[in-house]
Amino acid sequence: MNRSKLLAQKRTLLIAECALQRITLVGQIKSLGHIASWTQASGSLINRLKDLPKWLSMPLVGLMLFTPRHTISLARTGLMLWRLLRSFSSKL
Repeated sequence: MNRSKLLAQKRTLLIAECALQRITLVGQIKSLGHIASWTQASGSLINRLKDLPKWLSMPLVGLMLFTPRHTISLARTGLMLWRLLRSFSSKL
């Protein structure tokens, strides 16, 4: 009887430990997903920069290295304006 209680307690403890490990693993997988999306986006950006002429891409790379925070916000704004202009020009 005592052994069955001990085994039941051990089982409960192991189940709780598994649940904690699952929660930790889910958090780690989410952070890896963010990293994977960042690397994929940077890879597509590098491919786009390769297609640009060298006189245009080199200053952009330099700007991104020295002021990345401002460069990213400017790029987002520029992309949004470019898409807006494209949508207006397609409607005309």
